[in-house]
Formats: sequence, structure tokens, C-alpha cells
Amino acid sequence: MGMSQDNLRGFILALLSSGFIGASFIIKKKGLRRAAAVSGVRAGYGGYAYLLEPLWWLGMVTMIVGEVANFVAYAFAPAILVTPLGALSIIVR
Repeated sequence: MGMSQDNLRGFILALLSSGFIGASFIIKKKGLRRAAAVSGVRAGYGGYAYLLEPLWWLGMVTMIVGEVANFVAYAFAPAILVTPLGALSIIVR
């Protein structure tokens, strides 16, 4: 009694999604800190320098890849398998 091929694909996609989303928060935070160090104004205080920071954009692309992988995971595996794995992105942070 094993997992079906589709469930396994969905499971792997959900795991990858959690890794990408969790890593994206770290990358974006590093980009925000770098932008604040260069401009002297934090994003929370109206600074927009982070939009020119490649590291922040890398984090944003990483998050989009993770979200797309999560969306596709639902096509292969049932929600009862995919949804709990989404909580792993919090642990990765």
C-alpha cells in the first residue's frame, strides 16, 4: 500500500513550495535591510529603495515560484495532504 503517483507528485510539490516560500521571506528581509542601509529610510517609514534592490526581487520571484508550486500541488493531491504541508513554510522561516 503506497502512495499513488499523483499523490506523490503533489506531496513533493507541496514540500518544495514550503521551502521556496519560507526562503523567500528570508531573502526579502535581507533585501529590505540592505536597501535601508543604502538609503537610510526603512520601507515602513515610506522608503521605496527596496524596489531597486535585486535581492528583494529575488525573494519576490522565489515566493511566486513557491505559490505556483503550491497551486499545482492541489491539482495532483487532495487538500488534506497538501494543506498541512503549507505550515512548513513557517518552520523554514
